[in-house]
Amino acid sequence: RTAAIVIAFCFIGFQLLTVFGVKERKRPEKKRTLSLKDMFHIFLRNDQLIVIGIACLLFQIGNGLLIMIGMNFFYFEFGYSVGGSIVFWFTIMYGLGTLISEASFAWLSSKFTRNQIITAATIITVIGYMLFMSVGYILPKSVVLLNIIGFLIFFSQGAFNMTMIVMLNNTIEYDEVRFHERHDSIISAVRSFATKLASAVDQAVVALILIISNIYAISQKISGLEIQAGTGEITSENVIVQADKFIQTADAGQRFILRLGIVAVPVISIGAAYILIKRKYIIDERKYEELVAEIKSTNKK
Repeated sequence: RTAAIVIAFCFIGFQLLTVFGVKERKRPEKKRTLSLKDMFHIFLRNDQLIVIGIACLLFQIGNGLLIMIGMNFFYFEFGYSVGGSIVFWFTIMYGLGTLISEASFAWLSSKFTRNQIITAATIITVIGYMLFMSVGYILPKSVVLLNIIGFLIFFSQGAFNMTMIVMLNNTIEYDEVRFHERHDSIISAVRSFATKLASAVDQAVVALILIISNIYAISQKISGLEIQAGTGEITSENVIVQADKFIQTADAGQRFILRLGIVAVPVISIGAAYILIKRKYIIDERKYEELVAEIKSTNKK
């Protein structure tokens, strides 16, 4: 209850911060209305937007998977009776890691180039997932250690995400220089579309991982118990006892495949996003300054 109250007040506070703290520059209204066909044309003509848009989709697929399937992992590793509280603290690490990375991004940008930030973030993310995979096999099976690793992963993914947002927004000036049109809202919306599409893909990936590991049937039985508890057919105590019995039927091999899926998908998808950016994205800090200077020069004429 206390956590819910704190979260509710934070939500209201951040909304008020946006309302009173953000000012939008006035611009002359454009009479031209863009059709859906025009929007696709704007996307497809901008080679750098295509690159960063695909990279954004790949990254978001990996970025959201751990927190989405984390509940299954903690239930099957630590049991239903304590898994819920562990998930709560792991979610706290997700929030802290993401918020701190976003809050520190301005400082990081002043000290390092975007290429350096995204490279370091990718390396730390991969190391974090390798450590996550090792817990209980090479490293001790510790909740504290898992939370520390989780914070490391979420912080580095947050830094990657912030860098990618800047890269995507820089394609606005790139498009303006090439085609003498500015479409801020359309280009910025690519990230939102990629995030929503990635969320849908993650749902399928989670189901696939659970099916391949033969844990899907067990998770469905547990979901059935939770539904029964919600309708008052059984007590929460009965849910805990029966769910733990179901979880005990999963062997070490099934739990290993579950963890392998949790680690492999993000490493592959985030790694692919990084490789795509490194090979195809050309708008670094110097190039962006040239674009801005060219736009200013054109506007003076």
